[in-house]
Amino acid sequence: MKAYDFFLKRFSRESLLDIYYKHVHYTMSIGVDGVIANDKYDVSSEIELILKKVYKGNYKFSKYKEKLISKGARKHPRVISIPTVRDRIVLKAMHLTLQDIYPECSKTLIPQLMLDEIKSQVKNYKFKSFIKVDIKEFYPSINHKLLEEKLSSRLPTKALRLLITSAITNPTGLQDSKRGVPQGLSISNILAEIYLKDLDAKFRCIDTNTYNRYVDDVLVLSENNRPIDLLDDIINEFSNLNLTCHPYDEEGSKTQIDTLNKEFDFLGYYIKNRKLTVKKESVLRVENSIAKIINSHKYISEAKASITQNKLNLRVTGCIFEGKRRGWIFYYSQMEDDTILYKLDNTVKKLLKQAKLDNTIKQKKFSKAFYECSRNKLNNHKYIVNFDGYSISEKRDLLTQFMDKVKIKALNDDVVNSLFSKRVRHLVKDLEEDIRENS
Repeated sequence: MKAYDFFLKRFSRESLLDIYYKHVHYTMSIGVDGVIANDKYDVSSEIELILKKVYKGNYKFSKYKEKLISKGARKHPRVISIPTVRDRIVLKAMHLTLQDIYPECSKTLIPQLMLDEIKSQVKNYKFKSFIKVDIKEFYPSINHKLLEEKLSSRLPTKALRLLITSAITNPTGLQDSKRGVPQGLSISNILAEIYLKDLDAKFRCIDTNTYNRYVDDVLVLSENNRPIDLLDDIINEFSNLNLTCHPYDEEGSKTQIDTLNKEFDFLGYYIKNRKLTVKKESVLRVENSIAKIINSHKYISEAKASITQNKLNLRVTGCIFEGKRRGWIFYYSQMEDDTILYKLDNTVKKLLKQAKLDNTIKQKKFSKAFYECSRNKLNNHKYIVNFDGYSISEKRDLLTQFMDKVKIKALNDDVVNSLFSKRVRHLVKDLEEDIRENS
């Protein structure tokens, strides 16, 4: 199929309706217009408006709502752009179209797959050194003109090019939109991958090294003892794309070059003696989130131990939702140091004892969840919650933890499914907080 055929396929009534119910209806984000995606949303009228304006080439995005996420002390917060419901439908259709046209760029966005490869690479003793490169302000620095040039070779469709330009130049709050790709849009990641596609290909073709990049973090393993020329070449290539890397000759820089005998971190993992373990900060983050769940129990009037137990155990084991493995234990499934898991189990045990909940709450274990999560088939999980396998009866049971049992019983199955998805999305969002700073 040609690019225009993919565009026609995704921007049809049937496709946009499917996109709304699969990707938008169950989400809780609210844009600047305050409109919520729920059963009162007139999706049919909105789709007619989208199609009319898109095919006329005059679709305009509403200004994105600004959300700031802390990156820690003395760091500028990450700016997230939140589109309106209508714009989210359009952006998802654009994302799917770009995936159709650039399938190779849609496969590079899963860190666990990359970490699995790195786990094998570091054990190959032909590699003697590593290069770690960190790009400064990656998304905000992407050059619009260069991106448009890279898109032009495969996107002869003017309507799609106009939409992309409109989406990336649309302001977030009061922020300037003359450069950069807004973070938080469904098209953000794939546009960034397309922007760096040729650069990635160049360095992956070098026989004497490996090349791994996840968003703005690059890890190269080399057969040479100190491949300084290669590092300079990588930095120069990024510079040609108007991207600046942290300098490697500054103390404490995120860009490093050294032998593989030295310890270093990458994507939340700590690589030591050619083995993958977990950064102390990452362990601390999950410990703090667990302590917060346990400590908050005593401050909630008429707190139910069953709800606290479910929240705690979900934080420990993670879950399966929408075909994806979610949570801390899944992200760190490549670790090779199980002592961390047993220490975490002891920490949870101590916190429960301090809160006098050790006889009330049945604790699940990080150590057991770690071995369970290595199963290949998602539906084989028993110890780890698989929300995708819930029956309608089980969905009603879960909702009774948060709503009146009589009201839940009176609801039809469609409403139950909608409420269940929204509630689980909220729970999953909390899980992602434990691994947010790994990229």
